[in-house]
Amino acid sequence: MGYFEGAYGTICIIEDKATGARRYYEGNAFQSHALPSGESCFTYIHLMSNLLRQTTNVLLLGCAGGTLATMLYRQGKAVTLVDHNPISFKLAQEYFWMPRGIRCIEADFKDFLGMTSERFDGIAIDVGGTDFRFGDEFGRQTCQALRGTLTQSGRIAMNLLVEHDLDPLPDEITADLAGSDLNAWIIDEAFGEPERNAVIACAPERRLELGQEAFPPVIAAEFLSWSVRRPRLW
Repeated sequence: MGYFEGAYGTICIIEDKATGARRYYEGNAFQSHALPSGESCFTYIHLMSNLLRQTTNVLLLGCAGGTLATMLYRQGKAVTLVDHNPISFKLAQEYFWMPRGIRCIEADFKDFLGMTSERFDGIAIDVGGTDFRFGDEFGRQTCQALRGTLTQSGRIAMNLLVEHDLDPLPDEITADLAGSDLNAWIIDEAFGEPERNAVIACAPERRLELGQEAFPPVIAAEFLSWSVRRPRLW
């Protein structure tokens, strides 16, 4: 459907003529996959959406095709979407059905955290791209700043890439995100797979409710290969 210049390389948008679903690639990264409804085809996006179902006011870091923002907004939530690449907002609205009622802020997410005085009862983190270093970008100070924007009953859902089964990065970031106030879990894609998604969940509750009953059938079937664990103690 088109080629555009993005922050991490050329953005390519492709439509499947048989289904109308659209894909968003930036550089070497497959960033978004959406049905014509604007709903994501990615399992981890549905998981993050369900982890935040109890929220009303969500800060979302990272746009791409805007599918998570769209799904949260259509649940009736106020969504503030932050991305340093303004073309993503335009592409999400024009090609991926993202509602224009979503508040879009062009900024580096660290700069936004440093200047905002707003508080949110939900934070969703879905940033990344070619050569993005999660360990460098989400150190202890950044994680403390994220917790500082939460309300007392707030919760966090974060997607990141896991290199291998013994990759310590998810556990290190989880410890800093949860601090001493929040309970935490790591929901991991199939073990043995390199460069896979994992979702960090931090919430005040002691028991994790995934809301799997709300997953579309295809997503629910794919989610059977995922596992839930507590962070490892190092």
